[in-house]
Amino acid sequence: MSSQPVELFDGRVIPGMPELLGMRAQYEVRLDWLARKRLLLLEQMREHGIEMWIVVSEEFHPDPVTQYVAPPLRYTRRRDVMVFVDAGEEGLAAYSDYWRPTEDYRRFFQPLPAARNARGIQDTRAGLGALMERYAPATIGLNIGGSRGHDSGLTHDSYLFLADALGPDAESRFVSAADLIEDVFDTRLPEELEHYRQLVLATDVIAQTAFSNVVITPGETRAGDIKWFFEETIAELGVGGVPWFEIHVAVQRYDPDYGEMIPYVHPAPDDLVFQRGDIIHLDCGFDYIGFASDWQKVAYILREGEDDVPEGLKAALRNANLVHEAFASEPRPGMTGWEATLAIAARLDDVDFLPSLYSHPIGYHGHALGPNINARDMDLSSPPERDSRLRNGAYRSIEFSATSAVPEYGGGRVTIPMEDDGYLTPDGYEYFRPYQTEWYVIR
Repeated sequence: MSSQPVELFDGRVIPGMPELLGMRAQYEVRLDWLARKRLLLLEQMREHGIEMWIVVSEEFHPDPVTQYVAPPLRYTRRRDVMVFVDAGEEGLAAYSDYWRPTEDYRRFFQPLPAARNARGIQDTRAGLGALMERYAPATIGLNIGGSRGHDSGLTHDSYLFLADALGPDAESRFVSAADLIEDVFDTRLPEELEHYRQLVLATDVIAQTAFSNVVITPGETRAGDIKWFFEETIAELGVGGVPWFEIHVAVQRYDPDYGEMIPYVHPAPDDLVFQRGDIIHLDCGFDYIGFASDWQKVAYILREGEDDVPEGLKAALRNANLVHEAFASEPRPGMTGWEATLAIAARLDDVDFLPSLYSHPIGYHGHALGPNINARDMDLSSPPERDSRLRNGAYRSIEFSATSAVPEYGGGRVTIPMEDDGYLTPDGYEYFRPYQTEWYVIR
């Protein structure tokens, strides 16, 4: 894919692909971030009342936390244990039974206080028992009791292993580390910002290219072709990135012969062939340097004789941009997710279209930990059962739709889904890339 901008027939300019870091450079950057995040961990543990935090990762069932509290290596042992301890005046102590303690790993952990056998493998049970006796923590945080895979990754077998290894009264000290994990995952470093911006730019370049005549020929190109274009382009970047979900498109159509909208096809089957007059919606994103992007955009395929998008569709996109403006102006650090939802809803109270909010945190994972900003079809009758507060600097998938009546379609309703990545400031959300204000046009 070109590193230079590409101008299309309608004047749209697709930016050049940014120069992303190779695998080794990414690893070194992530080690530096890990060191900086480690300096924050003791205060975070104390804030959540956790004196010892144990992370257990299993081969073929890795705990999602591992890659963000330890060097981002490939862990392939039956069970790897990482222990973080509030050692009082000595500060944070970190132990692990990892059996291949490379220089990078030794930078972040000391071995469990237990002997190694001839293969260099420690007696994990003995080591955990020694830590329990040495520190006598009142609370032991485990990755249980959360609402997501990220914050409830401990398996039943590993739970039983810890309960046995730590002694008879250990279970009475076990507490959920879910809130601590959210704090760790949703706290951003200033140094991460520009690297994440490059990921978002790369996602934008691929998405805009996919939604152009570079890839789409009406009457020939199928929905599945878009997915594979995205998959193969990411692979060709050579930076180890992969989509974190199934890339897909959706299609809306108006049938002028019958004067009605054809039901919204979402997601479109892989064998659906794009036709003139189609409204296409793309949902895409991928992983890079330990982060994930999430991106949705819309395009229109000109009919025979058309040289522009119908005015009603332009108005529908402007309506979607009003929701963008509400996200940019209303949320504030310290608000709960529900308070931010209500503030955005108040800004949109008198609009003549139907907004639907389903915005989630983003960062280490596409569907990341943190408070949601949700009001499907502006239903404000059901506050979330579990909520938390927006963190300054945290990243968010600003995801929503806006459904508008289109006069050219006999008043038929068209839904414009949008998804952009942004970060929270004291004045609202800043977007990593300018959000879409013009239709992507295909001829």
